[in-house]
Order: sequence, then structure tokens, then C-alpha cells
Amino acid sequence: MCFEDLDLSYLSSARHFHLSSFFLHRALRPRVVELFRSIKAAGLTISLDTNDDPDDQWDGELHTVLRHVDVFLPNGRELGKVAGTEDLDAAISRLAQMISIVAVKMGPQGAIAQRGKERFTAPALPVEAVDPVGAGDSFDAGFIHQFVHGADVPACLAFGNLAGALSTTRPGGTEAFRDREHLEAFLTQHWPHAVQAQS
Repeated sequence: MCFEDLDLSYLSSARHFHLSSFFLHRALRPRVVELFRSIKAAGLTISLDTNDDPDDQWDGELHTVLRHVDVFLPNGRELGKVAGTEDLDAAISRLAQMISIVAVKMGPQGAIAQRGKERFTAPALPVEAVDPVGAGDSFDAGFIHQFVHGADVPACLAFGNLAGALSTTRPGGTEAFRDREHLEAFLTQHWPHAVQAQS
């Protein structure tokens, strides 16, 4: 997929734009800054999950791209690679200077986020995991769902953890969301707890 394949008027009709797998978009990547500028000019907020860089280079003008991002959603390893340090606190603080919200997925350790000088944490939900595939992207979806509805960062983190945990309860990245009865039971059981954990 390249820049010319995109329908910018359609994309700009939304409230929010999310891009994942930055390093796999080899044809699009040279024009992501241009894409993000266009999206921002239309009034949308932007989130980015780079996912891994299979070449382990972590370049491609990523730091220029990040200056147009409202919510950055790496996991702990990706955070360190992008920030150039394995020190978690230093990495979050460094990136929070250029991005409004940095939200880091820490797997069984939950999630951590920083907005400005404020730091927030959220514990992982205790579930019987069947398959971790898709948990990170599901966290992104949960976090963004709350973000676009105006929720504060703790609520975004809690719902991101909830969505990521739900994803692991069925094999495959989406099956837990397709089972409506399972989804509703999971939300009833865990969402009040997830909110209370932040208060």
C-alpha cells in the first residue's frame, strides 16, 4: 500500500486515525509525515503503534513522524528501541516531551502511561490466557475507544488492559470479541473492577 492508494477525504471523515505496523509499510513510510499532516489539518487526532522493526533499524524518520502523534502505543521493548534507552522511566520521559500521551504495554505487568509530567499505571487483569496473539492491538483499540470518547488517561489504560486481557481468552486475535455472550459476561465481571483499580 502506498500514499496514492489512500482516500484522504474518506480517512479525514473520522475523528481519529490509527496507524500500526509502521515498519511494514515500506511503500507508505516515506510519506507518513505528509499523511499525518493532512490528517491533522482535517482536525483528527492520531495514534501510532509501530510494532516491531524486522530489520531492527528503528529509523525511517520515525522521530519526525512521532511529532504528529497524539497517542503513542508501544510495548516495553519497542519503547526502549525508539527512545534509545532500556531505562523505562527515562524512555517514557524522553518520548513524553514530544508526544501528548505515551502508553506502554507491559504484558503481565499491566500498562504505564505519561501525559506531560503525570505518570499513570494500571495493573493487568487476572485471566486464564489461551492465546496472547492480538493482545497488543486489542489494548490499542480499548485505549483509543476511551480516548476518542474523552476519557482520562487512567480510564483509557484500564480499558486498554481490559480489551487486551479479553483478547487472550480465546484463540486467535479476534475470536473473544466475536462471541457476544462471552464479551458481555467479561465486561460485566471486569470493567467495574478495572475502573475501581484506578481510583
